[in-house]
Amino acid sequence: MTIWYNVIVCALSLTLILSNNAFSESKQPDNIWQCFTCFLKKPSDWTWAQEIRKGLRDNPKYITCRRYKVIRTKSGDQVCLYRGANDTYQLVVEGFCPATYRCKYRPHGQEPNIDSVVDSLNDSFKKKK
Repeated sequence: MTIWYNVIVCALSLTLILSNNAFSESKQPDNIWQCFTCFLKKPSDWTWAQEIRKGLRDNPKYITCRRYKVIRTKSGDQVCLYRGANDTYQLVVEGFCPATYRCKYRPHGQEPNIDSVVDSLNDSFKKKK
């Protein structure tokens, strides 16, 4: 009988301790009587899909771009220009240019001036020496 009494007392005291407001996750402010948004998730707690649906994050469309131009700089890097659907252009500076590249879909874009990029990279390589 005393064992059951001790178990019940321990269970009740543990329940009272854990139900205390100090241990709860978030507490409603004292000056607000009825708060319907106090227990909503914080914006940082939303998942990627929820942020897209709420308009907090854009959902970019990626397409396959193919290599359009390649120019080698003095430092040995390659400046690659990729072209995709509806004149989507992407400029990438890498050591090796793959034939295809996944780039963001930006329709009706202007072709970037690849020569100015190569000139600026060559000038920066000259300054390092």
